[in-house]
Amino acid sequence: MKVWWQQLNSREQRLVATMAVFFIIFIFYSAIWQPLNKSLAEANNKLARQQQLLSWVQENTALYQQAKRASGKKNFTGSISSAANRSAKTYKLTITRMQPQGDDLQVWIDSTPFTQLLFWLEHLANVEGLKVKAIDLSQGNITGEVKVRRLHLSRL
Repeated sequence: MKVWWQQLNSREQRLVATMAVFFIIFIFYSAIWQPLNKSLAEANNKLARQQQLLSWVQENTALYQQAKRASGKKNFTGSISSAANRSAKTYKLTITRMQPQGDDLQVWIDSTPFTQLLFWLEHLANVEGLKVKAIDLSQGNITGEVKVRRLHLSRL
């Protein structure tokens, strides 16, 4: 390499040296600087998206908590069995068996549409002030239907 360098005249040596500097700058830019800048920009974009998501979650959490307080969920004061019977008729569910257990109630329902059951359970929780302690479901006779082997309801 040294022999080759010495064979070049001074003008060619300057040209090769200048090209070497440009080549080193190009390698530095394409291998280090550009990927680093790209990663930094992506990280900044990700941070901005995460901050937007955080602010959205905080706003909606506050709205949810406000709505929860405004709904004024009252503790249930009537009979659990009467509330379950009344609301089951509204949602066209047929309760096959009910068994009170102290302050709680166990309910059995034969084959019923799963979505109707979910709407009824949501009604019990949000309107009637009851909560589901445990539920045991099995597949119904028809697709989309379930059998409630045991539903354990209690007061909030």
